[in-house]
Amino acid sequence: MNAPLAHACAAVLRRDLLLAWRRRGDIAMPVLYALIVATLFPFALGPDEPLLRRIAGGVVLVTVLLAMLLALDAMFRSDLEDGSLEQLVLAPQPLAPLLGMKILAHWMTTALPLIVVAPLLAGMLHLPGAVLPTLLLALLLATPLISLLGAVLVALTAGTRRSGMLLALMLLPLGVPVVIFAAGAVAAAQQGLPWAAPVAWLGAGLALALVLAPLACAAALRIALDA
Repeated sequence: MNAPLAHACAAVLRRDLLLAWRRRGDIAMPVLYALIVATLFPFALGPDEPLLRRIAGGVVLVTVLLAMLLALDAMFRSDLEDGSLEQLVLAPQPLAPLLGMKILAHWMTTALPLIVVAPLLAGMLHLPGAVLPTLLLALLLATPLISLLGAVLVALTAGTRRSGMLLALMLLPLGVPVVIFAAGAVAAAQQGLPWAAPVAWLGAGLALALVLAPLACAAALRIALDA
C-alpha cells in the first residue's frame, strides 16, 4: 500500500471513529438490545439451568448478530446525506480500500462492544466457562463476516428510502450459514467434540470476504449512486 493510500485509509478510519464517538448513544443501542434479549430468555423459559446451558451459545450468537443488524442500515447513511460518499467515489485513491476502512470502523463501533459483553450474556445463560473461548472465537470470525456481507447489501440499497426491511430479507440467506457454522462450533465444544472444522470454515469465509467484499461494495455503490 503506497503512502497516499495509507494516509487516506487512516483518515477515513479516524473520521468514522470520531463521528461514532460523538454519537455514543448509537453505539450503546445494540448493546442494550442484546442485554435485554439475553435477560428475557431466563424469564421466558423458566429456571431450567440445563436447558439454558444447552441453548446459551446459540442464543448469544443470534442475539449479537441481530443486534448488529440494527446498526447495519446506518453504515453509509450519514455519508450519503452529507455528500461525503460521493467525495469518496470521486477521490483519486481506489474506492475499495477506503470502503474497507469504513466497514472496519462499523465493526469496531458495533460488533466489538457486543463481543466485550458476550461473556456477560453467556454467564446469564449459564454457558460453561470452558466453552467461552470457542464462543468468543466464533464471534470474532462471524461478526466481521456479517459486516462485510452486510456492507455489500447496504451499498446496493444506498439511496433507497426505508431499506431496513429489504436489507434484512437480503441478509437472511447470507447470514444463515454464518450462524450455522458458529453455533456448530459452540455446540461441539459443549459436547466435548472437535470444533476446529466449523471455525476453519468461518475463517475461510472471512478471508474470502476480506478480499472480495470491499470490491463488490465499491461496484455496488457506484451503481447505486449512478442510478
